[in-house]
Amino acid sequence: MVRNLSVALGGFLLLTTCAGLCVDAQEREKDHKEVHTSLAAEYTVERAGYSRELWVGIPGAGLGMGEVTADDLRKALGKACDDTTSVAVIEPKLDEGTTEERETLAVVASRRALAGAFADVNSAMDGAVESDTRVVLVGVMDTCGIALRIANDKSSRVAGVVLIDPAVEDLPEIEAERMVGVDVLLHPRSDAEFERETETIVDRLGSWGLSARVLRGHSTFDNLKERVADAYQQLRGYQLIHEEPKPASAFELAGQLSAYNVVFVGELHGNPGAHRVELEVLRRMAKDGGPLALATEQFERDTQQVLDDYLAGKISEKEFREKGHLWPNYADYRPLVEFCKANKIPVIAGNIPRPLANRVYKEGVDVLEKFTDEEKSWSASEVKALPGAYRTKFFEAMGGMEGHTDAMERMYASQCFKDDTMADSVAKWLKENPKGRVLHINGNFHSKGGLGVPEKLEALVPTVKIAMVTCVQPGEDEEAAAEEWLVRVPGMRQTRQSAASSGR
Repeated sequence: MVRNLSVALGGFLLLTTCAGLCVDAQEREKDHKEVHTSLAAEYTVERAGYSRELWVGIPGAGLGMGEVTADDLRKALGKACDDTTSVAVIEPKLDEGTTEERETLAVVASRRALAGAFADVNSAMDGAVESDTRVVLVGVMDTCGIALRIANDKSSRVAGVVLIDPAVEDLPEIEAERMVGVDVLLHPRSDAEFERETETIVDRLGSWGLSARVLRGHSTFDNLKERVADAYQQLRGYQLIHEEPKPASAFELAGQLSAYNVVFVGELHGNPGAHRVELEVLRRMAKDGGPLALATEQFERDTQQVLDDYLAGKISEKEFREKGHLWPNYADYRPLVEFCKANKIPVIAGNIPRPLANRVYKEGVDVLEKFTDEEKSWSASEVKALPGAYRTKFFEAMGGMEGHTDAMERMYASQCFKDDTMADSVAKWLKENPKGRVLHINGNFHSKGGLGVPEKLEALVPTVKIAMVTCVQPGEDEEAAAEEWLVRVPGMRQTRQSAASSGR
């Protein structure tokens, strides 16, 4: 795996404890028997230059729980994860005690080792904050229960748990102390067995089970690297949807789009596969050379100066975060911004400030006449809420055309105002840089099928050549328009009914 920066760090934690006194109350042995023992928990970190995620593996060999060693799991994670993902392995070691005793002490020691690994990763990220790094624990077979218990701590930073081939009947029953996303990869099995084990997993996970993803693996567990890579690809990867021959990656696809001066990537907000696509396309367009700008829905035009000042190094990232009106999931976009900063690529704050769009929704398009000169500079000069395919698509997304109201018409106008403003922002940059290229990122509704921003941009710049790379979830419409390439990304989490709400 090629990383921007890869540094191996070693940490060591020695915990000498009395299980009946030092573990959490929920983890004490029922008979309160005191078991004196020493437990060592080592951790090793391979750090990415920018860590959008930290995947932490829990091997079992050191606990006498299976044959997966720390070194093997570290190598498997390192090969599977992309270069915005740091990798760590925590290895509890305990030579005595029952399985229950070893598991309980391993949870306590691993929580402390995890804090050390997390601190090591974030110490290398200049300007980043802790929320920029999402922690994902990876349990393999016998350590899946340990991973769940580590995550279920009120002070834990763990956001997700990945369980690879767990012993389903041995998983602990979780009474959730906090919200954690759980993904489970099971080896191939019959439909009936898969459904039965899925039901068991959901029941044991309690409230976590309501959104847990249970996936089928593509091979039996005979190769650790393949199994870990399978899990990572299904949860964080993407798949290009094209007739053969097709490019091997979004990076390679972007290389085939050099004749287009504007490339739209339609994302699913917060989808890790979509954000990987964006970064790969940006990197390839930068490699191709020539004037290039990144334009985004995520930055609003009234923050352009703040954005410019940050990219130029005139203000700190702390000040940028305070003044830039950043989205809550800015961690997903930080790799793009930092790449642009490092490579002196301008970033266009393309969207209309949300308060102005809200005024159109509340008061109608005539409110534009009340805008101040400054507000007019932050938006397109007019709202083009036209009839046609985009309007039909919008009303269908809102529940259908029947019984639509004036409020719905204003909502459509507000949507179009955003599209008009984003198109206007790109058109202005192209006018100043006639030989330049633009990568525009936005939610896929704004560009899928060439509707929304692309058609608005074509109306402003008839000579523009536009390509679209559109991310879709499994089960979504996969019919591409002309000059559109589709990418299938991991599906969003489903929401199941609880037993109480379903009457069980």
